[in-house]
Amino acid sequence: MTKDDLLCNTWHDVLIENGFDSSEAKSLIGFVSWNKGDEFAHLGREITEILSDHEGKVFAKDAVSSSYGDKALLFFDKDISEETAGKMFEVIMNYEQKEVYSSEEVLQELD
Repeated sequence: MTKDDLLCNTWHDVLIENGFDSSEAKSLIGFVSWNKGDEFAHLGREITEILSDHEGKVFAKDAVSSSYGDKALLFFDKDISEETAGKMFEVIMNYEQKEVYSSEEVLQELD
């Protein structure tokens, strides 16, 4: 396993690999999430950064991970259902917990 193997997926790739329609997956502009019970201190700054390169309509969707309890705002360039946005966030959280965090340990070993 190389660093490239661990770093090559985009969120769009992850969503498509987990069965989401390509058009819906690619409509994701970005998201901001925070842990259950935490306050997000600089939410406006974070949203501005996420949307800084985007032109056109933006649709914001609230989501809560049923597995981890984290909360999120997801931003799309088309209007998708809250249910779909919630499922996407669940996939993102699962990927982050199972792949990204465990991969950080592998990356440290590769250095």
